[in-house]
Amino acid sequence: MDGMRTLGQPVAGAAIRALLRSGMPHAVLIAGPPGVGKTTLALDIAAALLCSAADPAARPCRACRGCRMVDHGNHPDLHLLTPAGAGGAISIGGRGDRGVRDLVGELALMPIEGGARVAIVEAAQRMSEDAQSAFLKTLEEPPAGTTIILCADDEERMLPTIRSRCARIRLGTMGTRDVETVLV
Repeated sequence: MDGMRTLGQPVAGAAIRALLRSGMPHAVLIAGPPGVGKTTLALDIAAALLCSAADPAARPCRACRGCRMVDHGNHPDLHLLTPAGAGGAISIGGRGDRGVRDLVGELALMPIEGGARVAIVEAAQRMSEDAQSAFLKTLEEPPAGTTIILCADDEERMLPTIRSRCARIRLGTMGTRDVETVLV
C-alpha cells in the first residue's frame, strides 16, 4: 500500500491497512488536532476503496482511473461534505445550503463507477445537533457498499450516539523528525 499519502501517522496508517484487509467498517471517525492529516487519511481510505487495482494489497495504487479521479476530486462515488456559510457550520440542508439531507440523498442512489460509495464529512464537529440527528439513521443503517468517514478536531462536540456508531482512529501531532522528513 505505497499509495497512501498520509505522513507522520504510522499507527493510524497501520490501523487503516488492517481495516482494509479485514473489511472496512461502515463508519469511521478520524479524530485529532487541526492540521495533522485527517482529510488526507480519509482520502487515502477513499482511494483504497474506489481503487480498481487487481491486487487488493496494492490499493490504493494511485495509477488507476478510480485513484486518479479521487486525487482530482471528481469521482462520482466520492461525496464530500464540508462546512459552509456563516460560521462555517454543517447544516441539516435546504434553502440552497448543501447539508446532511443532501448527502443522505446522494448516498441512497446506486454507485456510478463500481460497488463502493464513500462519504467524507470534514470538520464533522461543526454539524449542528439537528444535522447530527438527521444523519444518525444513515449511520445506523447505511446503504450497502457505503463507507462514511467523519473527520473531527473535537469529537466531544459530537453526539454520543454518532461517536458510538463509528470505528475510531486517532491522529496525534507529528514529531519533529517527521515534520523535517515531510519538508525535505
